[in-house]
Amino acid sequence: MKRITKIFSLVLALLMLLSMAACGKKDTDKPKEPDEKKPVLLVVSFGTSYNESRQQTIGAVESALQKAYPDYEVRRAFTSQIIIDKLKERDGEETDNVTEAMKRLVADGVKDVVVQPTHVMPGFEYDDMVKEVSAYEQFFNTLKIGKPLLTSEEDFKTLADVLAKETADYNTDGTAVVWMGHGTEHKANTTYATMQKAFTDAGYSNYFVGTVEATPTLEDLIGLVKESGAKKVVLLPLMIVAGDHANNDMAGDEEDSWKTQFEKAGFEVTPVLHGLGQYPGVQEMIVKHADETMHAVGPISADQIANGQYNIQVESSSSMFNITDCVLTVENGKMTARMTMSGHGYGKLFMGTAEEAAKASEDAFCMDVQSTSDADDFNVFEVPVTALNTEINCAAWSINKEQWYDRVLVFSSADIPAESLHLK
Repeated sequence: MKRITKIFSLVLALLMLLSMAACGKKDTDKPKEPDEKKPVLLVVSFGTSYNESRQQTIGAVESALQKAYPDYEVRRAFTSQIIIDKLKERDGEETDNVTEAMKRLVADGVKDVVVQPTHVMPGFEYDDMVKEVSAYEQFFNTLKIGKPLLTSEEDFKTLADVLAKETADYNTDGTAVVWMGHGTEHKANTTYATMQKAFTDAGYSNYFVGTVEATPTLEDLIGLVKESGAKKVVLLPLMIVAGDHANNDMAGDEEDSWKTQFEKAGFEVTPVLHGLGQYPGVQEMIVKHADETMHAVGPISADQIANGQYNIQVESSSSMFNITDCVLTVENGKMTARMTMSGHGYGKLFMGTAEEAAKASEDAFCMDVQSTSDADDFNVFEVPVTALNTEINCAAWSINKEQWYDRVLVFSSADIPAESLHLK
C-alpha cells in the first residue's frame, strides 16, 4: 500500500511540474513577427559605365547618404537603360532602372520611401523619374521625391563656392577654368546660364560654363576665354560623373573634342577628370536635399486651414521674381495670395506655364492690382493658390522684354499657427 501511495505521489508531482511549465510559458516564447521593414532611401542616378568614376562619384554620394541616415536602407537605380544593359553584358552587374526599383520596393513590403536624385538639374531625366516613381504612390505610406542638385538660388551660390574651393589651385592669373555641362532642349538648360552668373557674381570672372549639346556652345566658350586674355585652360565636367562625355568629348584626342579645339585656338590645356560627385561639398548638398525632403510638410489644401488671413513666405525659382510680402486669404474652401513684388517689371501673371500663358485669353491673367501713389515702385498681384508646400507654375509677363517667363512658386505653411491647421 505504501508503495502504491509513493508512486501516486510521484506521478502527481510530475503532473504539477508539467502544469507549472505550461502556465509559465510566456508570449516571448512564441515565434517573433518579422521586423518592420526599414525605410528606404532610393538614390537615382543617370549612371556611368566607367567603373572607377562610378565608385568615386555615385558610390561616394550613396555612402554619404548612408552615413547621414543610418536608419534608412540605401538602394540604387539608374535612369539610363543603355548603361544598365552595358554593365550587365560586360561585367555581369545587375542594376535596377527606376520602374524595377519601385516594383522591388513594393514586393519587399517597404512602406516608407524617399527618392533622392543625383541629377544636376530638373530636366527630362528628372521629369521622367518623377512620373515613374509617382505611379507607385498608392503602395506606400509615404513616398517623397527629392530635388536635383541645382534647383534654388541658394544651390547655385553654394555650388559656385564649393567648386571654387575645389579648384583653387587652378585659379591663377592667365588661366580659365572651363566647365563642361551636358546641355538639353529642356527649359532647364537655363541652369548653365544661371551657374555662369553665380560664378561671376561670386567674383570668379575666369570661370566659364558651356555645354556639349546645347548653349552656351564650345565656340561661345572659346570666344569668351579669348576675350578674358587667358593663355591656359583647365577643363572640368559639370556632371556628377566623369563618364563618356568627360573622357571623350572633353578630354579626348579626337578632332572635335574640347581639348583639341582649345589647343587649336592656341591655349595650353589641362583636362581634369573629376565628376561633381567626388567633391565632399557636392555630397553635402545632396545630403541636405534628402534631409529637406524627409522633413518636408506635405501639400496643404484650403479645407485644412481655418478661414482667415495669414502672412506667409513664398519661395520663388528666380531671383528676378522676388516676393517681399505675401498675405494668404482662406475663405469658403478657397485660397488666394496677395503678393507684393520688389519691383515693377511685370505687367501680369498667369498661373501655369509660359507656353500655356501664350495661348490663354486675357481674362485668365492676374493683373497688377496696385492702386496707390507708389504704383511705379512695385507690383502687387492677387493669385489663386491650389495648395501650400507644393510647386506651382507661374508665368510672368515682362514689360520690358514683352514676353512670358516661367517661374515656380512654393507658398509655405510654416508661418501659419498650428491651431489654424486641421491636419490628419
